[in-house]
Amino acid sequence: MSEEEYMEPRLTRIMLDALKPREISITDLALALGEIDGIESVDISVTEVDAKTETLKINLEGSEIEMESVEEVMNEYSTAIRSIDGVSVRKVKRQ
Repeated sequence: MSEEEYMEPRLTRIMLDALKPREISITDLALALGEIDGIESVDISVTEVDAKTETLKINLEGSEIEMESVEEVMNEYSTAIRSIDGVSVRKVKRQ
């Protein structure tokens, strides 16, 4: 078998547009997302502030991002994913 046959695509970067209540700390959310296996870097920027909510741009990078785990953490922190604005996929060798 060729080396191509041992490669599989993995989600390595995702950019999210999200909405959270103002009382939820972006630091706490970032640390919780950083605890997810496969995520190596979390960047969060507040792009808009309302009386009760904040709009966020969230960039996650890692070796293998599991979207289900990201959604679970976001739900735990009452943060809604409004859209997925960017993704990167890289082929890596199967282990």
